[in-house]
Amino acid sequence: MAVVLVARFPGDVGELIEAYDRAHAVIMSRGGAGPSGELRHHCATDADALYLIGVWESEEHFRARWASAGFRDILSSAGFPSPDDAEITILELHTTEPPLPLTAG
Repeated sequence: MAVVLVARFPGDVGELIEAYDRAHAVIMSRGGAGPSGELRHHCATDADALYLIGVWESEEHFRARWASAGFRDILSSAGFPSPDDAEITILELHTTEPPLPLTAG
């Protein structure tokens, strides 16, 4: 069953964004997380945390990716916190809607 991941990383948001951007660039240069089961990915912030929000094929896919040494090494080398530092929420996905069209304005 598909799941939605919400991972909250508290800390200095500016530093977290910079580290995220470095790690994300490396991950994308290696083909992204799609082959690992991630179907959708977003990064968001508030005043005191960075959030990774993703849709995964299953909880098992998410857990395998986040436990992998390669993924952890990328985060560490970019200065991003360990997945162990995140506050994790996993929700079973009930339904999906097609993406909304982008509008100018």
